[in-house]
Amino acid sequence: MMVIYFGFILLVAFDIPLLGTLIIPALSLGMLLGVLVILSAWVLTWTYVRWANRHYDVSVRELMR
Repeated sequence: MMVIYFGFILLVAFDIPLLGTLIIPALSLGMLLGVLVILSAWVLTWTYVRWANRHYDVSVRELMR
């Protein structure tokens, strides 16, 4: 997540004209990438929660016995 977020921030800092490129009317590359950063946070969180529930919960149940 840090790589995605900081990559986006570096693009904002160093290549604003690229982010202003229109993909379709009223949708710039910057807006699209911003939405993708937010969606990737949701997907990565969901993926981690599923992984943790499958691995850590089993270990915790075993320790509680």
